[in-house]
Amino acid sequence: MRITVKTFVIVALLVAQSAIAQNADTALSKLPQEMRDWVNRSCPRSLGPSLWSSCTIREATAASRGKPDISRLKPELQAWVARSCPDSLGPSLTINCLTRESKAIANSRLDISFLTEQQKQWVQSACPSSLGPSMYLSCVQRESAALRGTQSVPQQNRADIPRAPRQRNGAYSRGSSRDSYEIEMAHNDELFVINGEKFEAQTYCLGWEEGDQVLFLDGSPYGACASATLLNLRTRERCSVWCE
Repeated sequence: MRITVKTFVIVALLVAQSAIAQNADTALSKLPQEMRDWVNRSCPRSLGPSLWSSCTIREATAASRGKPDISRLKPELQAWVARSCPDSLGPSLTINCLTRESKAIANSRLDISFLTEQQKQWVQSACPSSLGPSMYLSCVQRESAALRGTQSVPQQNRADIPRAPRQRNGAYSRGSSRDSYEIEMAHNDELFVINGEKFEAQTYCLGWEEGDQVLFLDGSPYGACASATLLNLRTRERCSVWCE
């Protein structure tokens, strides 16, 4: 009886995996060749059947929506958005990024005309355009608002002194001076909110839970990155994520 039950479970799992793979192949078959190639580059079969299937279905679903039209933007703004949202992120992240960044530009009402030239230079140095449109515009709005109605300018003898990194809950890894950050929300081993920013696993960060402390080995806890590598201080495992 035990053998029969075990055999039934194995067969059921194989049937389920086959159905998932068929759904993935079906999702791919509905795409034009260019989009199909994009999904295949983002979801290599080396991931294994289950991860490949879930990745393919997710990316194919995103690719089927197509990229948002940014042709109404000025050429230099189009180039800025494209640099901030490279195709290497994969269909779902790239399309979400293009939508977010182009919308940020379209809705921008940025006015820093009330700042002095020195103040403008100060704000620009604090908010590099490499942040991408949405973060750059938010940064400029925040920093210029802090200067509104003042004549403040950076002191010459302090301009080159780097600011100390912000501490998070006073938590540090053993033997390291880096700040650690708490996973504020974890969903399905794939999506995480850390330091108020969203990060998506490039494959899966298995077993990572809310409340875990992580270190950023590379990338930025402020989301100003294309990708990042995290170290979970509880599991001592690393995981690569996309920065939203």
